[in-house]
Amino acid sequence: MKLLFVSSKVESRIAVLEKAGKSGKTLAQKATGIIDSLASGDVRSHMDTVESYTKYGEKRIKNCRKYDLGCGYRLITLQRGETVFIPFLGSHDECQRWLENNSRLKAFHAGKGKTIHIEDRKSSPTNLRDVDNMDMDGDGLLQDLTDKDLRSVFNGLVEGAERG
Repeated sequence: MKLLFVSSKVESRIAVLEKAGKSGKTLAQKATGIIDSLASGDVRSHMDTVESYTKYGEKRIKNCRKYDLGCGYRLITLQRGETVFIPFLGSHDECQRWLENNSRLKAFHAGKGKTIHIEDRKSSPTNLRDVDNMDMDGDGLLQDLTDKDLRSVFNGLVEGAERG
């Protein structure tokens, strides 16, 4: 994934939600969080995000994911080649209508919005010599690990500790 395109309709819906009380602000923060996660370059595809997406995925449009923001709101993403589009944010019923109206969608025309160029932060050293030359005492590979990364790697240990 090299580009992220956020529709102007999604941007304006987020702005409206931010002004719509506590639950609206929470929804706006969740949507912004998903967009930031995709824009960070930590994931190669919108399908790789760990955010809460709908249980059954979205089968009507190829490479489409529908995220559950809570309170009946959804965020829709589409991946076409190296670009992820975020074309719609709305209530469950609004998203169902959008998906039904676009179910035969093959090519996607972006329209107005914001394009974000994504740097590939998941790149790894190209050969073993590069790994050997890295300082492993905090300035190298281990420094970039987040709590989220450690939880995904050591998931069984974390779940066991939380139960015990």
